[in-house]
Amino acid sequence: MPHKTAVVTGANSGLGFGISCALAERGYQVIMACRNLQKAADAKQQLLTRVPGANALVIQLDVSDLKSIAAFGEQFKAQVGALDLLINNAGIVAMPFERNSQGHEMQFATNYLGAFALTGTMLPLFRDSGSPRIVNIGSLAHRFGKLVLDDLNWEKEEYNEWQGYARSKVAMLTFTLELDRRLKAAGSPVTALAAHPGFANTNAGNSPSVAPKGPIRRKMQTILTPLIPTADAAARSALLAACGDSVQGGDYYGPRGLFEIGGKPGKAKLNPQCRDEVAAKQLWNISESLSGVAYLS
Repeated sequence: MPHKTAVVTGANSGLGFGISCALAERGYQVIMACRNLQKAADAKQQLLTRVPGANALVIQLDVSDLKSIAAFGEQFKAQVGALDLLINNAGIVAMPFERNSQGHEMQFATNYLGAFALTGTMLPLFRDSGSPRIVNIGSLAHRFGKLVLDDLNWEKEEYNEWQGYARSKVAMLTFTLELDRRLKAAGSPVTALAAHPGFANTNAGNSPSVAPKGPIRRKMQTILTPLIPTADAAARSALLAACGDSVQGGDYYGPRGLFEIGGKPGKAKLNPQCRDEVAAKQLWNISESLSGVAYLS
């Protein structure tokens, strides 16, 4: 029987790398979908050191760029062919305002729209057998965001980097539930669900907005950083969603410790806005228009 194949976006560091190593340990062929090929090659060597004999392949992907997504799909189809698991993990956190080459605000493009387009691109390549899944990575920050359908691309309001991040994750989780509803309606064997890592000691903290300012805050970070879960520990919720036997489409998982910061994975709290089916349909239509990728319509 062939190995199961997983695509992990942003697999070269942090949560994505932790997920990739854990899947390799479970016998998956892991496709490391990364923007920077040198960093990806280094990460692959680290993975092979941790998991000797692992089946890992690097394919370049910039999830913020729609042309890169289309090229990734073609290369995957030619080199690999069939898919069992897609983990939409790649993301950026609270970055200063920027637009990509298609004119989309960068956090919206990277954290949500790229995942929407990649999912549509890869959907025809999923195997019919087994338990094929799409796992989208959420964030605790989505609880403080909102879905602003008439300004998803930050063309009206003054941009706020933390709200930009939170809104991108509200969109991601709204999309996840709508995706699962549409997959079920289409009779697809693929299920869609989501997970968040809680707090994770990853390079997301390198964002200018996340880095502590002033000597007191930097000292506090030095004290608190060792207490924050490692990327491997933070990956457990995503792995439950990806590999758990009792999970169902539309589920959302996260750490079950205090404030869902860390701990054993289980069902996580979801912003009620993400369950708005009318808004989800509108988001889907807008996403198809912005990305040029239409599916399950």
